[in-house]
Amino acid sequence: MKKLIVVTVISCCTLKIHAQDKQKQLEQIMKTYHDFNMFDGSVLVSQNGKVIYKGAFGMANREWNISNTTDTKFMIGSVSKPITAILMLIQVQKGLISLDKTISDYIPSFSKKNGSRITIRQLLSHSSGLPNYDIIKDFFPIISRQNFSREDYIKLYMDSALVFEPGSSYYYSSWGYFTLGYIMEKVTGKTYSQLMKEDIFDKTGMNSSGSYFHTQIVPKRATGYDYSLGNFTSSDFRDQSNTMGTGDLYSTVEDLFKLHTAISHGTLLNKKLTDEMFTPGIRPWRYGFGWFNQNFKYSSGDSVFANYHLGMTEGFLSFMIRIPSSNSLVVFLCNSSPTHFFGIAGNLIKVLYDKPVSLKQPVHKAMATLLTKDNATKALIAHNKMKADTARYYIDWLAMNQLGDELYNLKRYDDARIIYENNSAAFPTRELPLYSVGKAYEALGKKKAALDWYRKALKLNPAYEEARSKIKDLEHQ
Repeated sequence: MKKLIVVTVISCCTLKIHAQDKQKQLEQIMKTYHDFNMFDGSVLVSQNGKVIYKGAFGMANREWNISNTTDTKFMIGSVSKPITAILMLIQVQKGLISLDKTISDYIPSFSKKNGSRITIRQLLSHSSGLPNYDIIKDFFPIISRQNFSREDYIKLYMDSALVFEPGSSYYYSSWGYFTLGYIMEKVTGKTYSQLMKEDIFDKTGMNSSGSYFHTQIVPKRATGYDYSLGNFTSSDFRDQSNTMGTGDLYSTVEDLFKLHTAISHGTLLNKKLTDEMFTPGIRPWRYGFGWFNQNFKYSSGDSVFANYHLGMTEGFLSFMIRIPSSNSLVVFLCNSSPTHFFGIAGNLIKVLYDKPVSLKQPVHKAMATLLTKDNATKALIAHNKMKADTARYYIDWLAMNQLGDELYNLKRYDDARIIYENNSAAFPTRELPLYSVGKAYEALGKKKAALDWYRKALKLNPAYEEARSKIKDLEHQ
């Protein structure tokens, strides 16, 4: 009870950022997020090329009660993509690979109808039109747990219908980055892991980073957990053989600072390729080569141009954001899912720019506690009261959707439906809540209602391929 009182006091007050040095402000922010059960992991913040704060919170391993430290190794999920992009550009710099050659130039066995049309440049910028693994039904409970050779995994998607003509639009594709990794292996004759070690990790002193496979023993590697309805659970299993190039790396906040420094000093890439990497791509996401390159809004009225990426993999979350104008870096690696990427990053950046920070209690965490003993209808009564108390509470639409996902995964489908529908009503311009309502109705066996909601999501975002795929499946049942 005492802990809750302390958190409430911290959460409803604006931190006095001018009364403390930045290190203490950053520490207080991260401690508050940890107290909200929204952060277990390590964090590092640098400004003007110098580390001004690093810290660690929570457990690296709950079974053995081992604490996280700043040199704990975490799976970094899709923050692997910027590093894969740098590795590919190093091969371009060596003259081994050309940005404007196609997949088929390097992998003759790749489907010609797609491989002859997609360039390396388009794979790097997610403008290839290749779909993502979401199009495969039951990808996570079945396919993601299986071990594949590189050749067999590529066969899963190489003949897939493209989302659009290559180069004409943007669509995030992890398969595109797997393809990049495989191309590098074929061209160099080295494994992705070996090439990454030789060309990046050894040269930057990133001695605590590597490409992970589940049979490896990796000292100081954290275990991944999910935080669901007030309790931690061990994360699900995924075979990392199918995340090569796209999400199989582990690292530390200190190593990622070394990477940031190497980028800033141009020790890995020449200026021309670095500039191309950080050139904003197709709107709205402005993805360059491995990075989102656009203004990052860290308060209602403030933004700064940044290069950033986030990552999610079983039980792990990561966020890395570079601010070139001040040579600053914010990076945090987390081994308890879910959390609020943008909220944490935004508040840490506010400190860098001497802006006031107001930390409010997250409604979804209070709801999670209520849902351990009540149904969603009763929990929504409390939700509406907290929603009205804007001085102390805030609502994050993505976190609320994740709360619905927790109920869905527990097969509490009707409770999930109620949470999803409430979220879609509160955030009608977001397609994911609409899609999630459809998912709940489908699980409840209500095909017509599910189709209606999937169609609403697709109407809101005509490029929403997951919704299109669901509609197609249900219409053919």
